[in-house]
Amino acid sequence: MRILTVDDSVTIQDMLVESLTMAGHEVFRASDGRIGLEVLKSKEIDLIISDVNMINMGGFEFVSKVRQMKQFEFTPILFLTTENSQEFRTIGREVGATGWLTKPFNPEELFRTIRRVAA
Repeated sequence: MRILTVDDSVTIQDMLVESLTMAGHEVFRASDGRIGLEVLKSKEIDLIISDVNMINMGGFEFVSKVRQMKQFEFTPILFLTTENSQEFRTIGREVGATGWLTKPFNPEELFRTIRRVAA
């Protein structure tokens, strides 16, 4: 699976890339939503994992823009964030997220969630 991770934390990015690569996935990185949109213009992506709070373009705006791109209309998108309020989760669903995980993440929970949303 080709996965785009969008997060401004280098530590989280490194952990995601290591976990996902070891599980056999091809991983692309972006440090914010604006860069994530640029990556999507040139790559075929099967799943997106995005933070909510980022510089330049946050996760809600990013996901909303991704959902406007015909080729990613049905691509699974997970939010991986420290935010866990019902209000944030509701906004996440409204902009088009498929699932929600909180940081710090457990790799097994991440893989279970990926299998569930990518099925």
